Amino acid sequence: MKKKQELKNVMRISVIEGIFAQIHTSLAAIGSNFVTKAAVVLNASPLQFSLLAGMAQLSQFFQLYAVLHNKNVSSRKEHCIKFAFWGRLLSIFIGFSFAIINPQLSFYFFLGLLLISASLQTISGNMWVAWMSDLIPKKIRGRFFSRRMQIHLFCGFLVGYIFSFFTDLFEAEVGSIGYRFLEKFNLLRIFNLENLPSGLTIIFIIGALFGLYGLRLLNKQPERKRQITNNNFELFEPLLDKDFRRLLRFGLWWMFAIGIGAPFWGPFMLRVLKMSLVEMQIYAMLQAIGMLFSFRFWGKFIDRFGNKTAMKICVLLGTINPLLWLFFTESSYSLIWLEGLSSGIMWSGANLVTFNFVLSISPRGKEQHWSAVYSAFTGLMMLVTIMLSGVLYPPKLTIGNFVLLPEQVLFCLTGVLRLTAEIPLYFVHEAKAVSLRKTIGYGSDYVLARLQRLRNMFKIGNL
Repeated sequence: MKKKQELKNVMRISVIEGIFAQIHTSLAAIGSNFVTKAAVVLNASPLQFSLLAGMAQLSQFFQLYAVLHNKNVSSRKEHCIKFAFWGRLLSIFIGFSFAIINPQLSFYFFLGLLLISASLQTISGNMWVAWMSDLIPKKIRGRFFSRRMQIHLFCGFLVGYIFSFFTDLFEAEVGSIGYRFLEKFNLLRIFNLENLPSGLTIIFIIGALFGLYGLRLLNKQPERKRQITNNNFELFEPLLDKDFRRLLRFGLWWMFAIGIGAPFWGPFMLRVLKMSLVEMQIYAMLQAIGMLFSFRFWGKFIDRFGNKTAMKICVLLGTINPLLWLFFTESSYSLIWLEGLSSGIMWSGANLVTFNFVLSISPRGKEQHWSAVYSAFTGLMMLVTIMLSGVLYPPKLTIGNFVLLPEQVLFCLTGVLRLTAEIPLYFVHEAKAVSLRKTIGYGSDYVLARLQRLRNMFKIGNL
């Protein structure tokens, strides 16, 4: 009974402190709409957008440093919090980029700060995975982390929407609801395009402060200290394992495909489709809804049918989503809302599988080590294709009367290559995995049983 209560306390703290970490990520980390908006304000080129997206993947390489750093320490908690503190603290200074007059120097200061911040938090995150792996029993990890992600996504969406409305006020068009709001409260002198950099700076500072406060809560999390052994340590030991190599081959292929065009989703919305940040947040909201309502499904699905089968379905969904973007224009992009919902469903499954698959094949006590090696290699592979997307930025493509913009050429290519990831996935071994054919059979039997039950109910009602 005592152990059960301790586990509940661990999960409660994890959920609450994670909310503050999610707010920081939503406002001031690479991948945030506000960071993308800042890059647009700094007039980033296609190559510079590739560099920005690539920083997130380059930071994954620092997971190896986390493993080396902690191989001789018993407490991961202390070091996890220390690296997270400095990583989140640096977010306060992102807005200083706007004060630098030289455009190139301004962008690379912005980029460098984000890279250092992301790298420190990657090191912290790797330590957190090992720490939490010792606290959460393996049999409930899928359900717990799916529930945790649900809550954090909702909070991230809510905060993002509020600050998106705030940011859009700086670009409010005459006659819009935002403009009338500013006019009524005599705020037009404050909220104008000239002050947009100041508004973004405030958002970055708020995000950093929320993230730092969350560390106070994280410090309350208990820890099972690791026993230090004098065994020989091999950094690339996971590569000796056959199952790990198979999973890594799939991960490299998948990330190679995902990286193509990855820097240009946000800029395409802002520059080509002329979407406001509120519209981008609505898109993110639909993604979040897709995730919120499917995380529980994916958690149960993974626990019953296995990670491999779940990933097969995610690959198929991930192939369809980017191909829809070929039909979006400034005057016609209504399908983007459907794509956002579908994308959320796909990424909720893919993220859970990626997180859970490595842990499921890692030897007990080596989860941090194996996760670091996997993330480092796959992150570097994605970095390669992200950079190639910027360096080999294609011209627009005309096929008869159909014109694809450069970004759409990349979206088409990533969609096709994602489908081919089914090839290396076929060779990944998972002992408990149920084949996709049998899974579909289970699903069909379940649906037929429910329909039969409904028929029986109607028959009884007619008597």
